[in-house]
Parts: sequence; C-alpha cells; structure tokens
Amino acid sequence: MSITKEVLVEKMKGSGSVVLNVLPEAEFLNMHIQGSHSLPLLRDRKAFIQEVKDRFGCDKAFVTYASNITSHDSIDAAEALVNEGIRAESYLSGMKEWAQAGLPTEGLLVKV
Repeated sequence: MSITKEVLVEKMKGSGSVVLNVLPEAEFLNMHIQGSHSLPLLRDRKAFIQEVKDRFGCDKAFVTYASNITSHDSIDAAEALVNEGIRAESYLSGMKEWAQAGLPTEGLLVKV
C-alpha cells in the first residue's frame, strides 16, 4: 500500500490521481509537493473521509503523504480511505524524501 517517489511522479502525470498532504495546514503552506492538496488527517476519520468525498468524489485514486517515513498519518489516512472502499495508497517517505530528491515543491519555504 506504500508507493515510491518514482511511482508517485508517474501517477501525477495522469488526471486520475489526487495527491493529499495530510499534515496540518500550516505545514502544507510552508512546503508541499507541487500540485498536491491540503487535507489534514482529523481525529474524526469519518469527517476526513467525508471531506475527501465532498471535495474530490470517489472515482479518483488517492495518494496520501505526510512529513517522512516516521509519520503514521499518511498510512492512517490511506487505510481510512481504503476501508471506505476508496482507492488509496501512501507515499510513506513523504515530504522529506521528495524535497531531498529535488522534486517540485511549492510553499513559503520554497524560492521560485
């Protein structure tokens, strides 16, 4: 259920995937994967799932990510979606690996 940065890059080339940053919005604003959406993982998983459905529908494939491999939020978010019958995977290595690899980012900490 976890994917690599290379697989994520490929998924982002198509229009069938939605990349979700599940960290608090302040962290998203500082730096996030270019083109990803902020949807913080809430303690209330049902509210999180409902927000995904309301904003994006259920016909997309979702990729969740957080800060790095030690964060469980990405896995928890993907599992919550899968348990609801929504296609989802986790990019477990998260923002840290993505930025270290020099892949496209956006945010306040990024110089354009």
